[in-house]
Amino acid sequence: MLFKRLDAAGDPLPMKPLSTLCLLIVCFPLFAASPGGDFELRAHDGSDWSTLQARGKVVVLVFGYTFCPDVCPTALATVAAAMRELGPDADRVQPLFVSLDPDRDTPEKLEPYVHWFHPSMIGLTGSPDELKQVAKRYQVGYEFVGKGEKEHYSLDHSANLYLLDAEGRLSGILPYGLPPDALVRAIRQVLDGGLERPFAG
Repeated sequence: MLFKRLDAAGDPLPMKPLSTLCLLIVCFPLFAASPGGDFELRAHDGSDWSTLQARGKVVVLVFGYTFCPDVCPTALATVAAAMRELGPDADRVQPLFVSLDPDRDTPEKLEPYVHWFHPSMIGLTGSPDELKQVAKRYQVGYEFVGKGEKEHYSLDHSANLYLLDAEGRLSGILPYGLPPDALVRAIRQVLDGGLERPFAG
């Protein structure tokens, strides 16, 4: 099974089959099934929100937590910059931020956080079990560090960006650190139906 990623210019890079995917912070084993799929979580306004509600739009999906000191703010700032650069096409894109830290990231906490980056961004959270299932579905690795031992614990997590097409299918997995213009190019390719999906089938 081939795993497709984008280089810093936003062009697809063929990669040989891997038994593990080395992510930003730690390496996690790949699951047997292809990643992606619909899910439902609690939105920052307190409502239940499903990816089905984003049909017809390209979704930019980010996982993390609001207490993240650098990785999450950088990724979300990149998404926000890309949304501005897209101009009118931004109306066809839905940015999502899924917090993996439900104990601290309540809907009330998420709303000002995501809207600081972009007004159309939706913050999502859920129960620990719900978040675990969504993370597993997208092959997101994460692990709490110091939780239960100190007040200001941290969370090690993978930092890829995920692009879903207008039909909800995973269309691309982009590495952390991609510049906004490369993200814009990738989003436009998905909007045009031209970005190859990361897994066959």
